[in-house]
Amino acid sequence: MKLLLLPVTFISFVLGIALYWPKPAPTPAASRENIAVCGPSYSGSSTTTADGKFIVALPGWGHYSYPVTVKSDSAQFYFDQGLSMYYSYHFKEAVASFRESARIEKNNPMALWGQALAMGPYYNAAHSYTKPEALAEVLKQMNEAAANASPREKHLIKAMNSRYSSDPKDSDRAALNLTYSQKIKDLMSVYPDDQDIKVLYIDAVMLMHAWDFWSKDGTSKPWTPELVSICEKVLKNNPKHPGALHYYIHLTEASRHPDVSLAGAETLRDLLPGVAHMVHMSSHAYERSGLYHKGVEVNNLADNNLLYYDLLAKNLALTKHSPHYFAVQSYCALTAGMYSEAMRYAQRCRKSVAPTAETTYDQYLYMIPVMTMVRMGKWDQILNDSVVVDRHWTYASLLSDFAKGIALVNTGQIDSASAHLEQLRIKMKDPVLTKRRIPFNSPIQAAGIAENILNGAILFARNDRATAINSFEKAVELEDKLIYTEPKDWPIPSRQFLGAYLLKAGKPSQAQKVYVEDLIFNPGNGWSLLGLYNSIRAQGKKQNRTTYKAKYQIAFAHADQIPSSSVFMK
Repeated sequence: MKLLLLPVTFISFVLGIALYWPKPAPTPAASRENIAVCGPSYSGSSTTTADGKFIVALPGWGHYSYPVTVKSDSAQFYFDQGLSMYYSYHFKEAVASFRESARIEKNNPMALWGQALAMGPYYNAAHSYTKPEALAEVLKQMNEAAANASPREKHLIKAMNSRYSSDPKDSDRAALNLTYSQKIKDLMSVYPDDQDIKVLYIDAVMLMHAWDFWSKDGTSKPWTPELVSICEKVLKNNPKHPGALHYYIHLTEASRHPDVSLAGAETLRDLLPGVAHMVHMSSHAYERSGLYHKGVEVNNLADNNLLYYDLLAKNLALTKHSPHYFAVQSYCALTAGMYSEAMRYAQRCRKSVAPTAETTYDQYLYMIPVMTMVRMGKWDQILNDSVVVDRHWTYASLLSDFAKGIALVNTGQIDSASAHLEQLRIKMKDPVLTKRRIPFNSPIQAAGIAENILNGAILFARNDRATAINSFEKAVELEDKLIYTEPKDWPIPSRQFLGAYLLKAGKPSQAQKVYVEDLIFNPGNGWSLLGLYNSIRAQGKKQNRTTYKAKYQIAFAHADQIPSSSVFMK
């Protein structure tokens, strides 16, 4: 049966590509129901199709298999599909696939184990997990079916039991996560050749330290070296392991050498071409390695994949569009200087969210078009923008004040710019800006960066250059305190403002140091490469000048126009 399913899967994928690519993805209407930030967790329920199936054979997830104790090839196929979906953060599809495996073959313990796995907490929602009501019955059935399991599977089932308690409030979640990770680690010693147990251990520990693997100075957190080492060993043994390829990007993207995951990211993109999140994940590696145009391209494919899976599995009410994909795509496009495309994708990002007064991150995504205009120096467009931001959206209004203030400074209207700075400072007092998106940053942190950049630009325009430079340096200091996330919570590096104004102040050697620093945090960034070239040229240096000119020209190879400075300024 499995041999019959695979050709059907491939044909379905080819037909899907013909339907959805290379046409640009349609712009979605704002919807709270159909939007997920990045890999939604399992919602707790699913229905069957008209013929009683939980899910169909999905296209484009590769051929990865973890053999379990089943008699039916079809039961194994859907187990494998479920595990690949779990590794891909497609949890609805994962649960439905495991359920389909259990439907095909009753008393299938690992299909129930898989459901329990996919109903649990995960990396991108580690701090907002709610235990599904259906989980208790799944665990009960899993334990009843355990008699049919192999010794290894019984060990995995026992470990899975340690992941949950009978407490419906799940109040001991942190302790349960730790216990589960320790149980899986113990199994690594019992089954040293089982690559999936190692990947499950990586997954379990990542959950306890979500987005927290590297310090700003480039040093690793205490738990990071072990995870990276295990992941690299898995990939050496199996270079096409979908979970290891995915997790390796997350483990290394905030490091000083994010490019170590580039080859694996391209493998992941090609290995699972139909799985939206896996295709999207390659853009994390591209963005962190300065390959911004590639980050733009793959997020179109990822968005199309979301639409196609939803078309194939209507009963699951899957995510149709992801604001996160659009946000990363917009950031890649604006950083590559691709203004026309950046605005198109930024508008798509805006339309994918429906902000309220409390949802400040949605407000940030809503303002991506405006920040794109700042990045590209579109002062007239900013000042003539017909979009009126809801006055109850404090953070969006604050970013609007920043953009208008910068535009006014650069059109010689300094007093008007100062008025917007004052309005920005008033809005900074709103307590809603202090609320964090755990484990990430609060809006007040990025607001402080905006305040100091605008203040620096105004002071410089008034010829108070020393104080202006101090203000830009304060912005850098605040930016360095931000917790790493993608896309960045502040999209235009403050060092690029500091370097540009140092050059304008006749301090190219200081500017050079600033740009060198920024390229540590933003490898391959064309704006900082350009600034570095300008600072070297301003000092009359010839060494490396041609090299950096070539590098920034390559970085802007897809730009609408190559800028003349690391930020647009008067």
